[in-house]
Amino acid sequence: MIPLRLYLYAAAVLAIAGALWGFGNYQKQQGRAEVQAKFDAYIAKQTTDTLQASLVNQETSLLKQKAVDRSRQNDFENAKKLVAANARLNGTVAGLLSDIAASNNRSKTGDITEASARADGEAKAARELLGECASRYSELAQEAGRLAGQVVGLQGFVSALD
Repeated sequence: MIPLRLYLYAAAVLAIAGALWGFGNYQKQQGRAEVQAKFDAYIAKQTTDTLQASLVNQETSLLKQKAVDRSRQNDFENAKKLVAANARLNGTVAGLLSDIAASNNRSKTGDITEASARADGEAKAARELLGECASRYSELAQEAGRLAGQVVGLQGFVSALD
């Protein structure tokens, strides 16, 4: 027969082994919970960082779009000013050409001597040359204004992208 003490020792060993197994299982569950908590925190941080980066990108895009819109508005305003300036310039040139034509018509009337006719011819040629120069100046001013508008628009667009 097996002494009772042996049963008690066996029961104590089994109880200790069970306690150790239970404690190990408890620690394993705690470790899993801790890892799961760390993983959940990591996912939450990644999601928050992604959302913040997305918001920053959207804000940057919105600011760039506003800058482009301002640039377009400035281009429109500059184009309106350019059209008005060209209209004024064309009016001035038309007035000058009208004055030149009136002066040329006045010189045809009256008593004319040879010296007077030559002087009138030279004056007429000078007035016509002045009219041609004024017309060419008007064309150059319009082209310069158009090119300046393009340059300003491109500079505004480039600065809006930066």
